[in-house]
Amino acid sequence: LIRWFYLTISKDLFHMVVTEGEDALAVWTKLNGLFTDNQLQRRVFLQQEFFGSRQLDSSIDDYCMRLKKLADELRDLGETISDDLLLSTLTAGINEEFGNAASNLTLIPEPTFPKVVAYLRLEERRMKMAKTRATHVALAAGTSRGGPPLTFPQAPAV
Repeated sequence: LIRWFYLTISKDLFHMVVTEGEDALAVWTKLNGLFTDNQLQRRVFLQQEFFGSRQLDSSIDDYCMRLKKLADELRDLGETISDDLLLSTLTAGINEEFGNAASNLTLIPEPTFPKVVAYLRLEERRMKMAKTRATHVALAAGTSRGGPPLTFPQAPAV
């Protein structure tokens, strides 16, 4: 079993809990303690991180995965994180550029976290394509010549 621990968990974690001569039960007890001790403090830190999450410069996928991971960790500690709470936290933390998309979320029938994430992914993709098109149009407008070449009056020769 100790060999299985070595192959399964990170090397740093393994070396933190295993000392020579211990049996599998002692190693398991130490590992379990690492993840179950200090539950109150872990819950407080996770709640702060969950409710304070903002998208900032990350993609919708990264932001949603971070929220989902935090919600799962809170559930592991016995917290009740409903889909409604997850959705309201998600909506509160998305960037301002998703303002129209956030107001359209009420139009989704029976919204769930996966449905909203799928909608926001499509909206993010649409916004990227719109920015790309605008850049190409501006570039094309700046390099095209629609009229006759500019001529400058020359000074009379002396």
